[in-house]
Amino acid sequence: MLRRHLASKAPACSSASPCHRPLSTNSPPAPTTSSRRAKLAPSFTKPLCFALAIFLSAYVFLFRSAPTPTTSANRIQYEDHIAMSATSAKGWHARARPHPSSADFVPARDNLVFAVLLNAPADPEGFTVALFRPDVAVNARGQVLQVQSDDFTALADLAEQVIRLPETGSFMNAWRVAHDRTDRKIDRLFVPTSSGEIKQTSVQGWHPERKHLKTPVAEYTELPPPLYELFGYIQEGRDGYQRGHEDNKDLIAKIKALVED
Repeated sequence: MLRRHLASKAPACSSASPCHRPLSTNSPPAPTTSSRRAKLAPSFTKPLCFALAIFLSAYVFLFRSAPTPTTSANRIQYEDHIAMSATSAKGWHARARPHPSSADFVPARDNLVFAVLLNAPADPEGFTVALFRPDVAVNARGQVLQVQSDDFTALADLAEQVIRLPETGSFMNAWRVAHDRTDRKIDRLFVPTSSGEIKQTSVQGWHPERKHLKTPVAEYTELPPPLYELFGYIQEGRDGYQRGHEDNKDLIAKIKALVED
């Protein structure tokens, strides 16, 4: 009887009227804002980490490949190297030709670019070369030459760079190249400055395969590139020279007087 009573009280289920059961109270809670952020975080952090890794790799590569000097001396020498003449004047003396106005040439201080004298055991009062505007060179033999335009510009530019170098504090403002022997020749460069004075810069013991200085000058431990390069070109002025066989001793004496007074 009890079963029939309960059955009669239960709602009938049919296709037209399906049974509706109450929802369970144990259903999972709706996701919160913090949980949604936690799930989304990996999707954002992975691309950011990847981009950061690429940036750091590129920075390290560029930093290591850049020619950044490691010391102050190297920095100065590197900058000087950049500033050096882009045109080589090697062979300038061989390319020069006898000047068409050599007979009329008179050396004047106003036109002087530079002059180089020699102090050597075998030639204590020697002369090597002088350069005058607009295109004149006088070599150790006293010959008046016409210098090619590019060569003239390169030589003059290097001379301007040399006079901007620091003073050595030595006699004749000499940069001393390290050698086993001390009785080395001294090449003496004289360059007019913008103030009208003539500045002397010398190199004792210049050698094509030696640059290291006996005594550092400021932050330099080697001959600065403009100085090394120019004094290499200067040596060409003595090509074919034999002491006592100068072509024009009077001209050489006049040039020496311009810078020795």
